[in-house]
Amino acid sequence: MIKFKSTYLLLFAALVVGCGQNANSPTDTATSGSIHIVADDAFKPLVDAEIKVFTSLYKDAHVQVKYETEDSVFKDLLASDSVRFAVAARKLTKDEEEYFHSRTYYPEQVKIATDAMALIVNNDNPDSLLTMDKVKAIFNGQDSTWKDVDSRSKLDKISVVFDHENSSNSRYIRDSIIHGKKFPAYCFAVHTNEQVIEYVNKNPGAMGVISANWISDNYDSTVMRFLKQVRVVGISKKESTNVNDYFQPYLAYLKVGDYSLSRGVYVIKREARTGLGSGFLAFITADKGQRIVFRAGLLPATVPTEIIKY
Repeated sequence: MIKFKSTYLLLFAALVVGCGQNANSPTDTATSGSIHIVADDAFKPLVDAEIKVFTSLYKDAHVQVKYETEDSVFKDLLASDSVRFAVAARKLTKDEEEYFHSRTYYPEQVKIATDAMALIVNNDNPDSLLTMDKVKAIFNGQDSTWKDVDSRSKLDKISVVFDHENSSNSRYIRDSIIHGKKFPAYCFAVHTNEQVIEYVNKNPGAMGVISANWISDNYDSTVMRFLKQVRVVGISKKESTNVNDYFQPYLAYLKVGDYSLSRGVYVIKREARTGLGSGFLAFITADKGQRIVFRAGLLPATVPTEIIKY
């Protein structure tokens, strides 16, 4: 009789637990389960590296990432309940925040790094040092040839290539350099940062705009190959004949503010609980995740650079 009662109680407990579970209840935790995230294609090398280390440490964690343009990142984040985590070059706008608030979502927005816009030119182009005034003149359409930039140049027309017309890279230049104006006719877009590098490599008069994230990791063989194909432009805030006044988009110059074209990298997380997105964000902002940011050649946001060593 006692045995019968014990069996009955166990069966009853199992039924109670089973009835209390929702088939649609989330099954992920901070270190296990699966999550779909979206990320700006500009930050693919960094995000890939973070996912690789995170999932190697937590074997039961599975992060599936979709890389796309900035406008698509925010469309997916706003429209799809299955997307709880995004990596982007900006925070939510006021309208986007109000939309989430109307649905009782209060997304967490965390800066994870400082990135930069890198300007790249063909290896045969001698004009790899530009002042900010010259950069503005190119994007405003005032300097449409390399002879306008430097009368001694043997190159003629300038062609400026972006990764995508709706990318964070083009949006940054439009907002920060030409202040909402239209790009001149010699500016156009391909589809990816890799295609920008390829185009500049094959066209002597081209100047490309990419995220410095693609050319900053000296431990990455792909980055080393890219750096052999193009030249990275040094930018000066003033007119100068001293090469030491020109700075490239690398960590040391981002840290002290010498490089002019910098921007933040943000995680936007819309989880209302402690799920895998929360665990992944905690990893990125902690020591190991910020070491990965540093190794990628970007400026860590939450860990002092001086304490990061390899």
